[in-house]
Amino acid sequence: MTSIVIAGASLAGVRTAEGLRNKGFDGVITLVGDEADLPYDRPPLSKSALTKGESAETLAFHPESWYPDNGIDLRLGERALHLDPQRGLLRTTLSEIEFDDLVIATGARPRNPFPKAPDGVFTLRTLTDAHLLRERLRSCRHLVVIGGGFIGLEVAASARASGVDVTVVEVAEIPLSRNLGASVAPIIGDLARDHGVRLICGRSVADLEGTDRIERVVLDDGQAIDADLVLVGVGAVPNVEWLDGSGLDTSAAGVHCDPTGRAGHRVWAVGDAACWADANGVLHRHEHWTSATEQARIVAHNLIEDEKRTLDSVGYVWSDQFGRRIDIIGDTTGDATVRFLSRTPGHLAALYSRDGRLVGACIVGQPRLMIKCRKWIADRTEIGSIPEWQDATA
Repeated sequence: MTSIVIAGASLAGVRTAEGLRNKGFDGVITLVGDEADLPYDRPPLSKSALTKGESAETLAFHPESWYPDNGIDLRLGERALHLDPQRGLLRTTLSEIEFDDLVIATGARPRNPFPKAPDGVFTLRTLTDAHLLRERLRSCRHLVVIGGGFIGLEVAASARASGVDVTVVEVAEIPLSRNLGASVAPIIGDLARDHGVRLICGRSVADLEGTDRIERVVLDDGQAIDADLVLVGVGAVPNVEWLDGSGLDTSAAGVHCDPTGRAGHRVWAVGDAACWADANGVLHRHEHWTSATEQARIVAHNLIEDEKRTLDSVGYVWSDQFGRRIDIIGDTTGDATVRFLSRTPGHLAALYSRDGRLVGACIVGQPRLMIKCRKWIADRTEIGSIPEWQDATA
């Protein structure tokens, strides 16, 4: 009987297992996860897990009984240590597992440039992180967030909802400018400012000071910011070190895969640990919920079908901040032409075009328009065929 091992009980790992069973695969599935909790959804960690204290049970993808009911051997608290594709063997902290095919779904961990920081300096990746951060926020007067990306701004929004003063320090001149461009990103920054967040941009952190606990954040210009809590949100590092010696190609971007998700002999990779090649051979790492789900669906298909599929869907990312949903569709970077249907922080509609076609959109608070944009971009619609483009302004 064919045996498939999934290393990593992440979103991508669980969705791969689901996809295999949904397509009728009746072989052995082993799902190995390094956390003790049932596999759970991570986007709420920066939001409702902080504001409402959601538990592992409410965030879990499935109840515990779902796994044996679907013939999935779920092994929690077990971390992948070494992979031998030639022998078809995965070594973990607790066992050795043989496989016919293996899917790498070990995700990523927060990048932390301050490993020796005082107490009170947090990163956010696990439910345990969220619960500890929530507990400290209850008595926090001033939170400093290092990094003005999505995680940083979402935590800032959650802290403001709890009445905490928040300062965000961002090394770029404009938060999210690498994601949205210089004309759109400032509007998202205004959303944070409108809700009482102090943004300090174009500055980096030189030191974190405190004896027993964090007391202040020192910037590269000498400015000192008093803080009794710090959240570091400066990106993520793929968990691929355990693949050293496996013969697979890895880099700072993750496990290298072809357009079908194959990383090597009998090995595939999905989610934050993977970077997939496009049709031109260029590698891309997609650190988003929707991409992990789509990659898992494709790999589940490719594991058991002769006709292989590739990732061809339009990128879609969302972020919930300050009572608004920010929807980002397609390509919103580079040299695109940008036009606005509306440009207020709580009601934004920015459309991006290149070579006469709609390639991207950033939408806030307009779900119907977001759905339209996803279809237009997926269909590579010419801007002359989009009435809304004609009404938009530069």
